[in-house]
Amino acid sequence: MTGSVPTNPWKALQPHDAERFGDVILDPKEQARWSAAVFLGGLPYMWNQVTDLKNLIYDRLELSLAKRVLLIGESNESCGFVQDIRSRLPPDADIRSIDVIERARNMCFTGKTGKNGRLGTWRWDYVDEIPDNYYDAIAILQGVQHTEDWTETAGHLVRVLKPGGWFATGEISFGPAFMEKIHSDIHLQYLVDKLFAGINMDYKNLSYWSIEDLRHAFSNRLIEQGWMVHRGIEVFWGRKPTLPDTTSSA
Repeated sequence: MTGSVPTNPWKALQPHDAERFGDVILDPKEQARWSAAVFLGGLPYMWNQVTDLKNLIYDRLELSLAKRVLLIGESNESCGFVQDIRSRLPPDADIRSIDVIERARNMCFTGKTGKNGRLGTWRWDYVDEIPDNYYDAIAILQGVQHTEDWTETAGHLVRVLKPGGWFATGEISFGPAFMEKIHSDIHLQYLVDKLFAGINMDYKNLSYWSIEDLRHAFSNRLIEQGWMVHRGIEVFWGRKPTLPDTTSSA
């Protein structure tokens, strides 16, 4: 006999499962708590497993020469981003850290989208009041997916980046490569489906900006662009062109 296949793995729990673990496992509110808890601490755990990759990003930013640095990301302190960057800066340098994780969580868990229709995205106004050519380096570490328009955001960020300054991003994302991997093995698909079903979220609706999207957004804004993908982490970087020398006489 063939029965219906539940689309929510939590619905596949059987009476003998409840007999062993208690009826609490059938409570959707508890399932939501457990599923959400699995995600907590994920970013600090993952980013602190790839210190070599973080060092590559920091090296690209040329932090030893920087006086002002802008960092936008998620779990900036617990991932070590703030401490790592500060340790590489001159003693009199300043770092501005903007942590977006709680806003991103609130939007994703409540199903809010940006003007692009993507879950957990919004207009970044973080540099609206910053003067031109202010920051020596800008890093977006685990926040790329949460801006609603990278073409617009790229213009704002490059405006406040000094000529010759470096820009870099690093993102652990739920992109096409992630989707391909989880659907290549039914064990992985079951686990991921169950976690997201528990928090009533469809991971296919999560925002994703690819390296190609970033290259396009910065195509006429950054030179010496480079990128790499390592264990699901996508890294992109580039430098703002220097101003032409107008001091020399003909």
